Amino acid sequence: MKTPILSIQKISQLALGMLLIAGLTMASCNKKDDDNPDPGGGDDPSTENPSPQLGAGTLVAIKTQNTTSTPIGDITTTIGLGVAAFSSNGYSSLTDAGSVQLNGNALTKQSNNSYVFMPSITNPTGIELGNTIEWEVAGNGDTPAFSHTVQAPFPTVGAITSSTDVSKSGYTLTVASVTNADSVYFQVGNVLKALAGNTRSYEFTAAELSGLSTGQSIIQVAPYKISQAAYGGKNFYFVNETTVSASANITE
Repeated sequence: MKTPILSIQKISQLALGMLLIAGLTMASCNKKDDDNPDPGGGDDPSTENPSPQLGAGTLVAIKTQNTTSTPIGDITTTIGLGVAAFSSNGYSSLTDAGSVQLNGNALTKQSNNSYVFMPSITNPTGIELGNTIEWEVAGNGDTPAFSHTVQAPFPTVGAITSSTDVSKSGYTLTVASVTNADSVYFQVGNVLKALAGNTRSYEFTAAELSGLSTGQSIIQVAPYKISQAAYGGKNFYFVNETTVSASANITE
């Protein structure tokens, strides 16, 4: 039986502003990506994404790895973030679930009822995300109170090995490795593809990149692993995601 892959496009749109500040995008397609059935780079390119699902709540722990070029060489910074969203109507709107904590760190409830943890001046590296991920939800309304420990490990992703010069005529985004992932997002600017969990490379076509503006942007690869648990008769999904990103220059 395949592990369900969560389609979190609606959730990501609701929390988009905060996620873009962190250099992340947690959107995905609401269907299997049939545009490129053989993306290459994996041991078994025919591997399919499992069917997308949405539950009564989605709680995402994110390790971001951002590489910046400096005069003394490339510097990689890892930051721990958290995002959560709850709904009783298929994510047409979000509901207040009371307080939400990730490894003892409170997420801030936004005006749309999404929950986000962002780094601060006093905590620039964010949440410490190790082998144990603890979620605490106080509960409110349709969302029950629960505590949950995620047993699934974080996926790993190697460094971006492709050029940071992105041509809109076509560009291949490649990473050194991907392990322990259910699915992988490949992103150039705001163009994102959700692919099978063993994918290490994806070729963006000129048609896909045509809407991008030239200049400074971001490239990113984000594998993730999903687990599920039921509380109060409702299904909740817990996502461990690792991202690697770099600044890029987009040209015609």
